[in-house]
Amino acid sequence: MVMPLVVAPHPELAPWIYHILVMPLDGCLSRLPSALSPGLLLFARGGAAQPLADGSCRAVPRASLTGPYLDPRESRAAPGSVFLSVMFRPGVMAEALGPGVGELRDRIVPLDEVLPPLLVRQMLETVDASDSPADWVAAVQGLLRRCLRPRRDPARLADLLGASTHLFSPAGQIAAHLGIGLRQLERRVAHGYGANLRELRRVARFGFSLARLQAQPPRRGELTRIAQDFGYYDQAHMDRDYRDMAGASPGELLRAVADGAPGYWWYRLGQRDFRDLFLPDDVDSVQAGLFSPA
Repeated sequence: MVMPLVVAPHPELAPWIYHILVMPLDGCLSRLPSALSPGLLLFARGGAAQPLADGSCRAVPRASLTGPYLDPRESRAAPGSVFLSVMFRPGVMAEALGPGVGELRDRIVPLDEVLPPLLVRQMLETVDASDSPADWVAAVQGLLRRCLRPRRDPARLADLLGASTHLFSPAGQIAAHLGIGLRQLERRVAHGYGANLRELRRVARFGFSLARLQAQPPRRGELTRIAQDFGYYDQAHMDRDYRDMAGASPGELLRAVADGAPGYWWYRLGQRDFRDLFLPDDVDSVQAGLFSPA
């Protein structure tokens, strides 16, 4: 049986992607929150379907690019399923592979519609020919290394909103810091992140606060102060945002993750990688007082 596995990215890919997660999803219902990071998903074995509002299901492509998603979502894996998740650092996928992130917002796109179909097929053949998760990871990383744009610089967008002190500043101040106009700022944000500035702040606040709660579970009565530290008006505001973005209150979400519920696999990334899924930043700078309600 394949066990959960986390693999560091190849050095050539490290500026673009986080650690790669290999996860068995034996028939479980995955519950995924809002996030700014688009991702490459591959089912090495089995597959999954998304439940729809009308009660039907839509098959998830075996290999796909997804998101970013600004709403929580679910998918039901078939028995015996094993998949790989490769999350791109926010703001760099358009530089790395070409499609604007806005084109993928709230969508799951078959990988062979974005990358050369022949290369995707060769990658899948390699995965099918081996039972080794290490071989699966190598095949996916090999595909990405062949498809990256080597002349692109991942740092070009990293300065856009790379510090929380800039992210939560007034839009005019951010634009002035970057030496651009407000319209250009919004265009760059939409192209790089697939969201507008208000949405970006909301998702980042959710991710930063959740990383803090995971690292130091709150004591009784402490949640209100933590909510205010991260820019929520009060605990009720925090609860509403968490339900909108993860389908659960902070307490419910922390309990599900702590219990090891398989449907919450997405939260198993290391603390720094998990927090960075919401916006690259110096984790030491995310402190009380940097956040202002939006």
